[in-house]
Amino acid sequence: MLALERQEEILDILSRNNSATVEELAKELYVSGATIRRDLRQMEMQGLIKRSHGGAMPFKSTTEESAFALREQENIVAKKTIANLAVKLVKNGDSIFLDSSSTTGLTIPLLNNLQYLSVTTIGLRNALLLSQTNNIKIYIAGGQVHNHSNSIIGSDTIDYISRIHADISLISCSGIDLNSGFTEASIEQAKIKQQMRKNSHKVAVLCDSTKFNKVFLCKDFSFDEIDYLITEKTPPIEYVEKIASTKCKIITPQNTNF
Repeated sequence: MLALERQEEILDILSRNNSATVEELAKELYVSGATIRRDLRQMEMQGLIKRSHGGAMPFKSTTEESAFALREQENIVAKKTIANLAVKLVKNGDSIFLDSSSTTGLTIPLLNNLQYLSVTTIGLRNALLLSQTNNIKIYIAGGQVHNHSNSIIGSDTIDYISRIHADISLISCSGIDLNSGFTEASIEQAKIKQQMRKNSHKVAVLCDSTKFNKVFLCKDFSFDEIDYLITEKTPPIEYVEKIASTKCKIITPQNTNF
């Protein structure tokens, strides 16, 4: 189990039990006490938990919010690399769809270097980040704010998106698979992203390498429905060969010919 996955498990245990000792966590997660203590130190530094004598307890903020904070930091170097590549697809005067992901959020400070942009997002945090920029006209889709989430979802959200045209969508995914394409854990998120695709001239999916060979419940897109796949390193050869037969272009630090 990776450290980040283990720390999310710790957050879940603390949420269910309100507190846990180092020994209890070590036993449940099949790791040493030293490993648990190291995780708890890191999590306390990130403001995710509060350590107590011999264990830990959650902060009053929700576990979902804490888990989101963890996900924001996961693969941060790869995500920043992807964000820097993605903004090269955007031109002055473009209109853009942004989803609610932390990866697309990392493009926002970079977009501030361009002029006369219009950005529509379904992400509460991304809308807040956009509000700190100077040269961007900002729109946030209406709809239901999903509890303990960063997203606005629902039929009203889809209707709002359907009435806007974007030059480009910058969208993330939960998983990418040779047979299933791009997938999502949430059917609501998948429907919104499909509507963004329909109303965009170009679509770029921002996907770090940890998401390859993973399949989730709901399909976002097939490979031939998007224009760009942006990732931090060259994908496995079978993906390169699969995508070569479609209109999609792979963008990596080694391949910026777009």
